[in-house]
Amino acid sequence: MGLVLAFACSGPVFASDLQDVLVSHEVTRLILQLGIIILAAKAGGYISRKIGLPGLLGEVGLGVLLSPYALGSIPSYGFSDGLFPLAAGSFPISIQLYGFAAVGAVIHVLAVGLETDIGLFARVRQRGFTVALSSSILSLAAGIIVGTMFFGYHIFDRRVFFLAALSVSTSLGVQARILHSQNKMDTPEGGAIFSASLLQDGFAIIFLAIAMAVGTVELGQSPVTSIWDAALPVTLIALAMLIGGTLLTFWAAPRLSRLFLKWTNANIFVVLVVGLAMLLSGIFETFGVAAIIGAYIIGLAFSRTDIGDILSEKSQPISEFFVPVLYVIMGMLVDYRVMFSPAILLPGIAFALLSAFAKILGSFFPALGYGFTPWGALRVGVGTVPRGEVALIIAAVGLALGDFSADLFKVMIVMIVFSVAIGSPAFALVLKHKKPGTRGEWGRIDTETTLIELPNAELSNLVTDALVHVAEDDGFFVHRLELSGTVYRFRKDEIYLTLWQYPKRIEITCAPEDVGIAKTFLYEVIVHVRDRVSRITEVNVPMELRRDLAAGVCRNTLNLGQYLLADRVVVPLTSKTSEGIITELVDALDKSGLLLDRDTVLKDVLNREKSVSTGLDHGVAIPHGRSAGLRGIYLAAGIAAEGVDFQAMDGQPCRIIFLIVSETEQKGPHLQLLATLANTLRNEARREALLASRTPREFIAALLQPEKE
Repeated sequence: MGLVLAFACSGPVFASDLQDVLVSHEVTRLILQLGIIILAAKAGGYISRKIGLPGLLGEVGLGVLLSPYALGSIPSYGFSDGLFPLAAGSFPISIQLYGFAAVGAVIHVLAVGLETDIGLFARVRQRGFTVALSSSILSLAAGIIVGTMFFGYHIFDRRVFFLAALSVSTSLGVQARILHSQNKMDTPEGGAIFSASLLQDGFAIIFLAIAMAVGTVELGQSPVTSIWDAALPVTLIALAMLIGGTLLTFWAAPRLSRLFLKWTNANIFVVLVVGLAMLLSGIFETFGVAAIIGAYIIGLAFSRTDIGDILSEKSQPISEFFVPVLYVIMGMLVDYRVMFSPAILLPGIAFALLSAFAKILGSFFPALGYGFTPWGALRVGVGTVPRGEVALIIAAVGLALGDFSADLFKVMIVMIVFSVAIGSPAFALVLKHKKPGTRGEWGRIDTETTLIELPNAELSNLVTDALVHVAEDDGFFVHRLELSGTVYRFRKDEIYLTLWQYPKRIEITCAPEDVGIAKTFLYEVIVHVRDRVSRITEVNVPMELRRDLAAGVCRNTLNLGQYLLADRVVVPLTSKTSEGIITELVDALDKSGLLLDRDTVLKDVLNREKSVSTGLDHGVAIPHGRSAGLRGIYLAAGIAAEGVDFQAMDGQPCRIIFLIVSETEQKGPHLQLLATLANTLRNEARREALLASRTPREFIAALLQPEKE
């Protein structure tokens, strides 16, 4: 419908009156703006990550470049005032663009809520809470000091509350990315940083709620009169909405999740929950509570339900679209021309440094008292320094209220950018230090691991797929985590099982009280798979498929020349047995430097050959296999002049031999290469040319010659 409207409005020359012309012109501008912003967001994030910085810095940076204060106001064809003109009033961009940013903020905070592990708060208990509370108190004090002593605001001015909320906030996204890149997520420091950050962002949102409720002290009134006569009723209404909305949401979420289960399409879950988040956010904003708080509560409430992981997974595409757009639009609010003036730059940097010092100091001593070494306590403190998503949203909400001056907003942006640009590398640096971070086992989560060793990756894949199906049939919700390896989480009520798949091993980690379930799953699946595999020999289909393969009727989709080079061709092959021929071809690949483990590759190919011979008709054999002893997919070939017994279907010795090997997890065209070779070798003239070749180059030329009509 939106596209229809866009095309209908994209030609103002056909409009019937001036109003239609203006509407269609602005709709066309908005479509172009969003296209540019989306592309800029992806480009900025990519560039920033390539140089080792968080993606949001690049997104915000390109937003500054595209802003009305920079490239946005340059006249272009059809838009004499620029694609991103300066809007009238104190707000620099159009309300339509800011509306997209507001939606992005709601979507992002909903996603943060869905990913929040409430159980983590219970596990860290007093220790994690004390670290987070101490750090929050000192950083809160830093925000109050900046607001009252530098800017001269009264302590009850809501701008002070905004500065305090900004000072307390952290960046879960930045921290998670750095922790995961250095494999520190499951360490005591990682657990402390992540749990403290969750709590601190929660505190920041609470202070934002207070700022929205309290209002600003009016000039000419005493603080007491202003608070009690003006702000108190609004505050009570806002708190009532906040508490009532939270209790109602947490009561309704599990009941709604059971209702949602009546729909088999998981995408419907996400649409309904996003709709609920928008609804509660709008209601909260109407009654003086920040909209993002409503979205955060919805996310938290549904994270506790059976469908929490499914919602988190399915909401990622929506978040991937809106959140980068949010960051670019946040950057467009910044006037770069005054960003580097001492009046803006120095307060922003000073605020960032003061708040960083407060966070580090507030985390350091409680962490020391709870079993961390000085290095570990330093890592915990530095890990809470970078700001990000929540901080940008806090600054944008303050600007939208109209209470912020342009200079105050710019100071806040400088503070955010500086804390990320300096805090992120510092955090990565202290994590790389090899000194131990803890004097004990604090932060260790009590889990037990059930594992089974498997002979090869194929069986690992088979067992993993069977476990996923069994869990789903047993009423568990299965969520594949977006990590570097293959990880699934099975969830039902209070039961959490995490499956880690490796090439020759499967592990299931869970709480000690759920070990029985994990072992039952593994035992039943292994028995089931072993029974099914043992019965495959009763099926006669492999011989039929082998005959069809020999016929070679298929589409040639691959260029064999890019897989077969001269140093991988052996003319002639000298061995008299199929095992010897395969060994010669594996050695040819090994001499070319293509194999990581020659013996492993040879063993895997020979095992594949023993299961079902790869001899075809007309003197052709194509032994092949997958192995963990190499990276990529490779082809070798040769001529056995006297022929070798590969148990071909026609009973004749094989003289034209090709070997295909690919890595176990290779996503490349292993089977396509096999089918293409079979199709190519069905041509009798080509087979005769191959047999007549005396050098590797002649062999390759014969293989690649065009087929005669």
